[in-house]
Amino acid sequence: MKTRETLIRLHQFRVDEARRKLAGLEAMKADLERKARDLETTVASEQRRAIEDEIGRFAYPGFARSVLQRRDNLSKTIEEIARQIEAAHEDLNEAFRELKKYEVADETIKRNQAQERKLREQAESDDITLTRFAGRQIAERG
Repeated sequence: MKTRETLIRLHQFRVDEARRKLAGLEAMKADLERKARDLETTVASEQRRAIEDEIGRFAYPGFARSVLQRRDNLSKTIEEIARQIEAAHEDLNEAFRELKKYEVADETIKRNQAQERKLREQAESDDITLTRFAGRQIAERG
């Protein structure tokens, strides 16, 4: 009994850990996507400045190269995290399947034990009834 409960708790812990890992990765991806959007906003702002300011026109090409590099880095990182999220989903699904396997086995064992207990109680009740009946039969004959 304790072993089954321990296994269920262990697998519940694994499911919880997989959920935490997945949530962390999704939060990281959302943060990087927000940074990518912010970068696009910054580019639009710098383009307007470059049009309005002569010094900005000279500085803009260097800025644009660095922004392109950062955008590429962000895109690659987001893609990598998306792959990690997919793997984390698979890990979570596997952990959940394992947990369910132990929970179903535990429920089956408990159900079988309850049925056995019920059968034992019924057999004891039948024995008591038969003993009483036999006692009455003897008393009636005697």
